[in-house]
Amino acid sequence: MVGLSTRPSVDQVELKVKNKPKAAGSKDFDGSKYKCDPVGFIQEKFGVTLTAEQIEIANSVLNRRETNVQAAHGVGKTFLAAQLVLWWVLSVGGEAITTAPTARQVETLLWKEIRKVVKSKQLPGLENLNLTDYKITEHAKAWGFTANDRNSNAFQGVHAQDLLVVEDEACGISQEIDDGAVSCVTGSENRILRIGNPITPNNPFQDACARSHIRLPVWNHPNVAWAYAKDDDGIHRVKPEVADAIIDPVTGEILTQSQWPEWCPRDVIPGAISVYYIEETARPRGEGSAFWQSRIEGQFPEDSAWSIIPRSYFIAARQRYDKAPKDWDNIADAYTSRFGLDVGDGIDPHALSRWCGPVLYSLAKLPTRGDMMDANRAAGMSSRQMRLYPDSTITIDRGFGSGVIGILKEQDFEAQGVHWGESARDSKTFLNCKAEDFWTLREALRKGEVAIAPLGEHEDELMEDWAGIYYEETSTGKIKIEKKELTRERLKRSPDCGDAGVFGFRQPRKPPKKHRVRAVSNW
Repeated sequence: MVGLSTRPSVDQVELKVKNKPKAAGSKDFDGSKYKCDPVGFIQEKFGVTLTAEQIEIANSVLNRRETNVQAAHGVGKTFLAAQLVLWWVLSVGGEAITTAPTARQVETLLWKEIRKVVKSKQLPGLENLNLTDYKITEHAKAWGFTANDRNSNAFQGVHAQDLLVVEDEACGISQEIDDGAVSCVTGSENRILRIGNPITPNNPFQDACARSHIRLPVWNHPNVAWAYAKDDDGIHRVKPEVADAIIDPVTGEILTQSQWPEWCPRDVIPGAISVYYIEETARPRGEGSAFWQSRIEGQFPEDSAWSIIPRSYFIAARQRYDKAPKDWDNIADAYTSRFGLDVGDGIDPHALSRWCGPVLYSLAKLPTRGDMMDANRAAGMSSRQMRLYPDSTITIDRGFGSGVIGILKEQDFEAQGVHWGESARDSKTFLNCKAEDFWTLREALRKGEVAIAPLGEHEDELMEDWAGIYYEETSTGKIKIEKKELTRERLKRSPDCGDAGVFGFRQPRKPPKKHRVRAVSNW
């Protein structure tokens, strides 16, 4: 068996590409001796040179029940999965089933690769190759399907002595489908391979990778390995001599490959990851961005690229307070408190936040009962806290919370309502008031203008709420917040704490109650 330390050079890769073995026709093809050698099967039968990580993945599928692969963009993950499916059918003689989030992904990604190899190599069973199924014998076969996110019936009754289940684009696989796939892998010789770009967290793929995973970053891919070296800070960057050769010194743009000097290797695998993609598409987004982490490094980002308030922003704000609590308290002490109340609907709880100047100090929740007294309980919860902080104000949703606003006003509290569906002040940039309020807080966090004090039992919930609320862009380029139903589905609950935190922050600032305010950006 090929050792895991084997790593081909660019010259070796190029040699393989130039001298690929001729296609083995059906009559000449014998894969049986590779039953325990997927690496040998792929490299010798198909003339493919695998990287060290790809070898590790292939051997993991051979030896381990579960293999989870966090793959960067354009590194041949789907190609490798297709090769392993063919090895399983032609050498192991087993059954392989594949799935992906959508029918398009099943047909035009993994199965496109399978069909291409079977046809180009004239493999056995070519006459039994269809769009998403391939059959050698009753036991040696492969087929693919997509299933509704909440319906795993397609997996029902699928059991075999030698069974391989492949989840392609695994980051989009629902818990229901993953559970169905796992339920098939019951035998000692059964295997499951999850492989995909780790684009978003909080899904079954991330849970599986937390148990064990193989990471497939871009840096060993033959298209780019020659051009990069790891700097002292751990970031891969173009080697100085390469930069001088392929980057225009005036514009900073990557030259076309036809303009490169002869000593610079051209793309060995057209259409795969490239220096151009890394430098022109990924790096401008930031080497620590969610995009860079998932598509270049093959790591789950701390945040989704579409999180309205990424986890990294939240964590940084908590760290700012913990590093200098007295300084932040002194700044906040010059301001009156302002509260934000998200009124529950009889199922979801009430949530109340308290900001003072640039600091979020507290977050509380109160269960609702679904009776006629929930508005009174929300008002009582709010009034008790507001009495502790003289001259404080509160912002509440003017729709569902209108009754609470009235109760608090009757008690002479300064309560005001906001309707998030109303036009934004900056209507050219934001679809509505909600998008503007969330974005305003996002920017304050991003710029380091605010801090978050310890919030106790609800701290993690607030962080997940904000990260789990995604923003979008309309066809006219305006920023909007996704429909709340989508957020509920992602979080499996309503983002009550998240909404309360934004309500409290958006309150127009009252004049300082003291005059010894330290300058902190806009505060």
